Amino acid sequence: MQENRDKIRMGMPLTPPVSQNKIEDLMGKILPGEIERFLAKVKEESAMKDRPLPSDHTILQLLQSFAGYSAWMAQAAKSGSVVSLTKDLSKFQGSTADAKAERATLLLVRGRRYAYDRKFEEASADFEDAMKTLEEGGDDVVHCLDGDTHARLLEWGGMARHLRYDLDGALKCYEKAADLDPTNPELLVKRAGVKMDGGKHDDAEKLFEEALGMDPDAVDALLHRANLNMLRARPEEAKADLSRLLGLRPNHLLARLRLATVLMSTDDIEGAKQQLDLAESADENNSEVHSYRGELYFAGSAFAEARAEFDKAIVCEPNNPTPYVNAALSVMNTPGSNGGLPDVAEAIQLLEKAIAKDPMFYAAYVHLGQLRLSTATDLKTAEDVVALYDKGLEYCRTEDEAKDILSMRILTVSQVHAASSLRMETLNMQ
Repeated sequence: MQENRDKIRMGMPLTPPVSQNKIEDLMGKILPGEIERFLAKVKEESAMKDRPLPSDHTILQLLQSFAGYSAWMAQAAKSGSVVSLTKDLSKFQGSTADAKAERATLLLVRGRRYAYDRKFEEASADFEDAMKTLEEGGDDVVHCLDGDTHARLLEWGGMARHLRYDLDGALKCYEKAADLDPTNPELLVKRAGVKMDGGKHDDAEKLFEEALGMDPDAVDALLHRANLNMLRARPEEAKADLSRLLGLRPNHLLARLRLATVLMSTDDIEGAKQQLDLAESADENNSEVHSYRGELYFAGSAFAEARAEFDKAIVCEPNNPTPYVNAALSVMNTPGSNGGLPDVAEAIQLLEKAIAKDPMFYAAYVHLGQLRLSTATDLKTAEDVVALYDKGLEYCRTEDEAKDILSMRILTVSQVHAASSLRMETLNMQ
């Protein structure tokens, strides 16, 4: 330790005492235990308090992934304003079963109106309040509801719980809704989504098959099964689902963008470009279209063109965190003036904006931590990076999301501890 410390202080080249392979072996032994502790902590915290909702952008993306979104919102728009619905709710505060049933119904209606206004915290609170009224009232209240209203209460209550990552609660709601509405394939798709988030991919696949057996043209099942196929590294199956969907709905923008992603993953660049051109012709001001095209340029090392597309995406939808992160990566791959170093400060600023737009966007924490660590001039700054990773972990919901942050956190903590043991004041090895 003394020998290496003196070499570092004199600016002499230093050969690491172990190979990179050894570090990777150690990481492989440490990471599983860290993930296990993380998941146990998430489970404990979930039992004690509600998980926060995802960002408005994420919720909107999920809602718009269902074919019924436009109909839901059209119905919500016609249901009256939040003010008028709140006034109606004040009339049903009694303890009779009829009053409770009417109150639960109005909470459902107002919750959907809040969703139409993109006030998702308020919408979630109304759906949960409606479910509580239903559960506390028991059969007496249920008997005062018509079957469709009861099913929709359960469906939206399930969606609210799913968004807060109460997977068990969401699944129970969807299963009860399916008992009341057994020919609705959309409920099977939503149940499959819960299974996917819980890592139960085989169960999800069976539910998708059941939904398509009920309705071979169920576009929701085709779209979400394509997502599952991509998760399971089955690009050809994903491509088949999306192609079939687009045969049914040629103007399905999200399916076309997903197909472009699948084609990119299989190196069919021309096919991906064609899909993006078709998507842009349908909606030239769509943030996702520009983001996907930027990713295509990025894959081809055309970083300036990629950055231009990501900037367009940000203008189209300022609350979408993805193009901020992608723009930062473009900056880091673009040499500075006269062939100098990339503009790290600009990249950091973009990543900080991504987190401000969506505190749950875990990829931004990974990249921001790496950049801050690379520019750290003292151990306090490096310790701040550990705190940043801890903040990102608070928002992670799954093992896959947490894995990258945990890996970077382990390496950072190790470097800080090693530097402290060597009585170093900086992580800069030069």
